[in-house]
Amino acid sequence: MFFVPLVVLSLSVSPLTMQADKERYDREMISSLEVRAKAGNRLAEEVLGEAYAHGRGRPQDDEKAVYWYQKAADKGMKESQYNLGDAYLHGRGVGVDYEKAAFWYRKAADQNFIQAQYNLGLLYVKGQGLPKSDEHAAFWWQKAADQGYADAQLNLGKAYYLGQGVVQDKGIARFWIQQAADKGNAKAKEALQILSH
Repeated sequence: MFFVPLVVLSLSVSPLTMQADKERYDREMISSLEVRAKAGNRLAEEVLGEAYAHGRGRPQDDEKAVYWYQKAADKGMKESQYNLGDAYLHGRGVGVDYEKAAFWYRKAADQNFIQAQYNLGLLYVKGQGLPKSDEHAAFWWQKAADQGYADAQLNLGKAYYLGQGVVQDKGIARFWIQQAADKGNAKAKEALQILSH
């Protein structure tokens, strides 16, 4: 009889204890990362930027995230380059600056970072921070589509369907839209239904 209430009590306390242990572990891990980042370790700089961006082990702080992303990006870390581009695009921790967003996306895109390739295409098609160019947009979407990025496959398919930045080819358009739909992209599935009528 006495044993059952103790088990129930220990189970009810356990999640709280686990959460406290996780928070302590996160704080200790971030402290260790800070030491390595301050010593110039580019991976530690990148991870510390992520920690500040998402409030892991430290309070969420976009300005500190950008500070550490910048250090890692300057050392060629493609994820930090992408995150820095994203910060400039959306004004997180810095002011909105489309030219700087394009600059950092391009750095990451040149290292085959798929989301940067896709976003660079969006900036070209909108003329944000770069001269408007459907051809350049299609070029970058092609790179991301070739690596299996569904949103890029859909946009490339649309470009082929409309002949924007590429020679119009509805067969190629259908191929790319189908690729995106096969990955579960809802907009691609809708586009296929429209193409079927």
